[in-house]
Amino acid sequence: MSGDSLFDRPVLAIDPGFHTAMIKSADVDVAGRIGVTGSEDRTVRVWSLADGALKRTIRLPQGPGNIGKVYAVAISPDGELIAVGGWTRWSENDRQQQIYIFSAISGMMHQRIDGLPNVANDLAFSPDGERLAATIGTSLRLYKRDAAGRWADFATDNLYEDNCLRVAFNLDGGLATTSRDGRLRLYDADGDLIKSATMLNARPAGLGFNPVDGRLAVGFGDRAAVLVMDGRTLAHLEQPDIASIHNRFNKPLSTVAWSADGRVLFSGGLYQIGNSFPVVAWDDGGLGTRRLLSAGDNTVTSLRPLADGGLLVASADPWLGVLEADDTPRWTEVPRQIDPRHQETSLKVSPDGTLVEFGLRKGGVDRRRFDVQALHLSPSREDGHVHPPRQDGLPIARWKDETSPTLNGAPLPLEPSEFSRCLAIHPDGDSFLLGTEWWLRAFDGTGAILWPPRPVGGSAWAANVCSDGRLVVVAYDDGTIRWHRMEDGSELLSLFPLPDGENWVARTPEGIYAATPGARNILRWHVNRGWDRAAEAIPVSDIPETFRPEVIQQVLPQMGTLGVIGALGLASVRNAVRRVTGSDVPPGARLHVLAIGISDYGEAASQLRLTYADRDARDVTETLRLSQVVLYTEVRTTCLVNEEATKTAIFAALATIRKGMEDGGGDDLAVIHFSGHGDMVDDKFYFLPHGIDDASDAAIKANALPATQFHDEIAAIAKHGRVVVFVDACRSGGVTSPPDRSLRAMLLDSNTLTVFTSCAEKQLSREDMAWENGAFTEALLEALGGADYDHDGLIGVSDLSRYLGERVPALTGGAQRPEVETRGSDIRILARL
Repeated sequence: MSGDSLFDRPVLAIDPGFHTAMIKSADVDVAGRIGVTGSEDRTVRVWSLADGALKRTIRLPQGPGNIGKVYAVAISPDGELIAVGGWTRWSENDRQQQIYIFSAISGMMHQRIDGLPNVANDLAFSPDGERLAATIGTSLRLYKRDAAGRWADFATDNLYEDNCLRVAFNLDGGLATTSRDGRLRLYDADGDLIKSATMLNARPAGLGFNPVDGRLAVGFGDRAAVLVMDGRTLAHLEQPDIASIHNRFNKPLSTVAWSADGRVLFSGGLYQIGNSFPVVAWDDGGLGTRRLLSAGDNTVTSLRPLADGGLLVASADPWLGVLEADDTPRWTEVPRQIDPRHQETSLKVSPDGTLVEFGLRKGGVDRRRFDVQALHLSPSREDGHVHPPRQDGLPIARWKDETSPTLNGAPLPLEPSEFSRCLAIHPDGDSFLLGTEWWLRAFDGTGAILWPPRPVGGSAWAANVCSDGRLVVVAYDDGTIRWHRMEDGSELLSLFPLPDGENWVARTPEGIYAATPGARNILRWHVNRGWDRAAEAIPVSDIPETFRPEVIQQVLPQMGTLGVIGALGLASVRNAVRRVTGSDVPPGARLHVLAIGISDYGEAASQLRLTYADRDARDVTETLRLSQVVLYTEVRTTCLVNEEATKTAIFAALATIRKGMEDGGGDDLAVIHFSGHGDMVDDKFYFLPHGIDDASDAAIKANALPATQFHDEIAAIAKHGRVVVFVDACRSGGVTSPPDRSLRAMLLDSNTLTVFTSCAEKQLSREDMAWENGAFTEALLEALGGADYDHDGLIGVSDLSRYLGERVPALTGGAQRPEVETRGSDIRILARL
């Protein structure tokens, strides 16, 4: 069973045999036989340092958002254990992080150190392998292994004024840390602080002890400098030559290491010469000639010396390699995905989105074209069939590689430190998209949010809205190119082209795929096995029912898999995935239902009694539960009737839906149905819950559920997916009109919400024994079987609006006319009965 913070269903992942995101950390055993790397792609990989062979991939338990991203790894000196930290658990509902301990030999999980208040920025084993140091938020924690092999903390320093960044052990068992508070700290083997020094106007980052003489080298996160200090007193010693290493950008040398014999000092980081990010090396114990060693094409993130004089280098590309003592490469692992960086003006698409052109290399170099309908990857050509993104027509500024983009001079709502990378303006000029480091964001021409931000596969480096306006195509940092529906951001198709320019795999979110023979095995289903086991990955090639090239060819014209294979075909695919992966829940979108029906309002409001409102709620719940499993992987229902439907219980149920939709990737649907009394007080609409005192307007205002509060709860849900609200109550038209009231203001800010009300503001909602339901609910239940006007087995918002608009007046002799408010498009949301 998975915990609240883990995906409870299989999740698609790309695995070309190497990391697909930044390598954040690397380490080696003392003998220099085994290396380990950790990445934001949520994997830990174990390597043979002799030849670069991948020995093992360990997949962390994964959840929504950042859960599973690796920030730090350490391997025990004997090469038997791997410690892993990062964003391993924290969510709004589960506020803790943890450190995993894995076997490097088998990949099995030995232990979880849980209950941590923050991420582990760095990890290090002591030279004897009996202690583990972890920098956790604003603290240092030390763990010791007991006789049973379990790790328990024995020392903590919580007196850091900012994040504790890096930790390194000396050969005598002492250790040092750096922190964003500008201080360098020394501890003895028992974890007692013995010395500290403040780096004035500087931010120390990486550090490492010379294994021969104990000198301490420190790199910096804000400058191209390396400082060498006495490892016992922190006195400044003779420094390496950095006189000419500064450049006009002053790119930092944040990572440092000493060779195994102590004769060479290495450093790297953001330091850059041209397009290369070299490792800087100083001979003669750091005092000799400076030279540059070739590495990857992005930030150097880890340097680890080997016993034979070699050096393991990891870069953010991702790139990994071992350099010999003579600086020649022993082996290298280069990125196995395309590099979409700096293609923000060169990602080209055809008007209908079925042709996309991109560069295999940074800056759009070595261009290829993929034809979705022909399923063919070929060299690009100048034939006028594809076009670059529109980036003019709206006054958008500071959108490229900055954290503060603006529209008409006003800031757009990004999170702190969120970099905007690309811009695409809709061909109509009335909306636009920003691809950022964390989200794909959509705005209208005034800057209002069109749909909830979509999580991205690494930075979104390039985007283009097709000239027919239906699709947005985005190139992501993980090497994927993805097609999203412009109206709501839903992902329809993803392409992973290999950098050889020949092989590729394309897949839908449901796992239907097509691929060249050289790429069939790189697409996998990630399956969590709970917190106490490493996750598994099952190749999609193990599920023959999902290899459907003919479906891939039609996904874009039909705007999704559903339009190609229908609800029954979709259910068949999901069940095949569930069968092969052994998951309790198949992949796909979920339906969350909350039905509230109040016939009995309690003794204080006995005159409010209704006959069929509670039945309305039960009928809606049961009908959706039974009918929608063909379209949704799971139907989660909550039915509150009569005494269960208190104000507190309603708010709690809405909160449960919000939490449940947080990991849905924006594709879940919430249906909220209210059947009961509503009233207008001081020109505002109130839902009347069980236990209401309606003796006066003041009593109603004190105890009822204001539409404004309902608005806030629905708005929170609509941030995570689509929401349809049905209100079967007297005067329910007051929920959405006039424009300055209740939900109308929210509707103007949401593209994922639709509200149906049973009648106009001054009308009463009818119920009758002939229907044994309210008229509006009776028509809604009929609509699930009769509103399929195009006979495709599916019902959309416009279908419901048309059917309810005709049927409710017919049932009530024209006394009751439902209303609908929506900014969303006509997406098919429900399956026909």
